[in-house]
Amino acid sequence: MSYKFSELDDLDYARFEQSHPQGNFIQSLEQKNLLNQRGDQVKLLGLTDDDGNIAAAAVVTWSKVKFGELFSIERGPLLDYSDTALFQSFIDGLRHFARQHNGLFIRIRPNIAYAEFTEKGDLIGEKNTKLVEKLAALASDSQLPAVGYSTSGEPEWQFVKDLRQVDPQNVVKSYNRQAKYHLNKNKQFGIKLRQIGKDELAAFKKITQATADRLHYHDKDLSFYETLFDIYRDKAKFMFAEINFKDYARSISQDLEDVQNKLVRLAGEKYQDLTDLSDLSASAKRQLSEGLKTETALQKRLEEAKTIRRNSATDVALVAVALFVVEQQEIVYLYSGSDENYEDFFAPYEIQDHMITEAVNEKIPLYNFYGVSGKFDGSDGVLGFKTHFNGCTREMVGSFDFPVNRPKYQLYRFLKNILHRQ
Repeated sequence: MSYKFSELDDLDYARFEQSHPQGNFIQSLEQKNLLNQRGDQVKLLGLTDDDGNIAAAAVVTWSKVKFGELFSIERGPLLDYSDTALFQSFIDGLRHFARQHNGLFIRIRPNIAYAEFTEKGDLIGEKNTKLVEKLAALASDSQLPAVGYSTSGEPEWQFVKDLRQVDPQNVVKSYNRQAKYHLNKNKQFGIKLRQIGKDELAAFKKITQATADRLHYHDKDLSFYETLFDIYRDKAKFMFAEINFKDYARSISQDLEDVQNKLVRLAGEKYQDLTDLSDLSASAKRQLSEGLKTETALQKRLEEAKTIRRNSATDVALVAVALFVVEQQEIVYLYSGSDENYEDFFAPYEIQDHMITEAVNEKIPLYNFYGVSGKFDGSDGVLGFKTHFNGCTREMVGSFDFPVNRPKYQLYRFLKNILHRQ
């Protein structure tokens, strides 16, 4: 089979990516358009066979480094890695293209897992050693992911949940007890979820920025979210979790009234002053004791709700936000934030459950919680939250470098090694 390397038509590429098992939002047509909008140098490049069918493809970007241009493919290329001739044809074609644009070297980070781990860090199955060794033999330099959050490129450690066997009628059953507990508790809060429009992105940004400041990381600019909203359109879901304090207080008041009516039926109007319990059965005494405890707890919750309402100065408060990107292969949980004043309402659990349920109903096979650190010692709170929904941590196969200008590339690597930078 012979192949032709060339720039690809947008719609042809989109159909290929959407149907490819390794397809992902970083390799989507929308991502190419997003990068274009930001002024990055980007092309859709790939191989077509004799019949004009795409056999391999990627969103390729390039940027200036010392001695030339670095050509990057994040979470790609999309191709059959078991076909060595196909892979080599793609790299050869990309090398030729890169030479025409002062290319120094090509770096790829395939969308393939090297290993999967349990919540405690135990290996699941076997590592994908053969593929890594094969690609490393073809490349001039390779790097497995380092432990820790990625500061450049897409996360190399991800937490994912396989949805293929999840029961659409009982999605919550697939979570662990912590998630089940929080979701059950959330029923009393009346958290409401809704997908927002572009006009509310400033409020979204306010929450994500406050979260970034609190946790000491860099948030995206509002213009980034606005551009992503415009380009990804229906694929981007910006979610709000809100609480209506009037409805919340009304719900508590109704529960309190129900408990008090039950106590009246059980022990009379003056149940609170009752000291002689000799006329009550053992069951009635137990119900009275439990009812009085519940009454006290509800009264406390009602006062807390009124206090929170006064402090918030609004009837409806934005509790948490999150951004998801939807592909046919997976839903990716990309960015989020929450108001620490309302952390006891557990709104992030409500958002995740909603999106996981949507993915199951749409028959999307994978839910990607995205970046984690790769540390299993309990220090990664992000991983701790994500594991409540059950799944596994996957370590990706890492990066592989292919020189375009070998002498200059060797000098580049030499200088990088001296400076202890990758």
